[in-house]
Amino acid sequence: MSWNISEAVKNIAPAVWFPAIRAGTGADVFTERLCNGLNARGVRAKITWLPHRAEYAPWTVRAPQPPHWANLVHVNSWLPKRFWPKRLPIVATVHHLVHDPAFRSFRSSGQTIYHELLIRRRELHGIRDADAVTTVSDYVRRTLEAFSGRTDVEVIHNWVDVDAFCPASSVGERHHGPFRLFMAGSQSRRKGVDLLPDLAKALGSEFQIRYAGGEFRKASRPDNVILLGRISEGALIREYQNCDAVLSLSRYEGFGYTALEGMACGKPFIGFRNSALTEVVEDGIHGCLSETDDVFGVAARCQEIANNALMLKRMALAARARASEFFPKKASIDRYELTYQGVLDTTFRRAFSDADGRE
Repeated sequence: MSWNISEAVKNIAPAVWFPAIRAGTGADVFTERLCNGLNARGVRAKITWLPHRAEYAPWTVRAPQPPHWANLVHVNSWLPKRFWPKRLPIVATVHHLVHDPAFRSFRSSGQTIYHELLIRRRELHGIRDADAVTTVSDYVRRTLEAFSGRTDVEVIHNWVDVDAFCPASSVGERHHGPFRLFMAGSQSRRKGVDLLPDLAKALGSEFQIRYAGGEFRKASRPDNVILLGRISEGALIREYQNCDAVLSLSRYEGFGYTALEGMACGKPFIGFRNSALTEVVEDGIHGCLSETDDVFGVAARCQEIANNALMLKRMALAARARASEFFPKKASIDRYELTYQGVLDTTFRRAFSDADGRE
């Protein structure tokens, strides 16, 4: 064959199908944002949501067929092979690795059994068999390489839409009344919700913590904690905009959506120095990081920011600038497009070579 392969490949535009399990986690948010971002720039993309039971009882869910126009499939690394189409190239994304030794202490005995007996083998083969693997932080990349031995993993950080997640008023402007902290996350030990009552007590009535994501027994809820339950994205943005700083007590993060979203809204981040959070937040610049589980250290940093208007202003401005400059939506979508194009290029060349060898 005499025609130019490279020129032919350039004419193959990615068309991406996302078969995804609806789990109610940050992975769902990632999939929706990526699919919407691709469609907004003219890259055809569609999500087919599978029920949560597809994760633990995949044989009870019929495998959907990909759209006729799709030429590439993007999956979460936990997706059972039952839902992988056989004739389309696969890109797999790892959000955080539950097999990381640093994650083990945050699992219940039931979760440990589930992860070891069902997820470990599935995820290991998924990572090794995918045509390309991406992950959301350099921290996860390192844990993934140690787990799987695969070294061609591409880091594409999560992003934030800085037009939607933006300051509502002058950046660094202090909220009237008690110093308002906003915390979002599931009610789990990994997210540090068990530390919240002690922190609230250490801070006292001069601080208010607004918490979205869970409930407390009435007797254990401190007076300065306001429970918001599950909230919409619009309400989430308003909470970021109306707080004085964003708080997290998470002991382990594959990335740190809460930190980045709050920073985009011009708010300093206060939390623990661990896992991938240090890739998003630089201590003393965009917020304050303490050692994991050091509740009194976090309380001291909260008080330091609350009592120093210049520090609050400086960190707020730096946080907004970092979110805008280092985690923009366009750059991440560009990287995914390039990854897709590279996979299609390789797939096309392999098919061409096989066809040429049969002639």
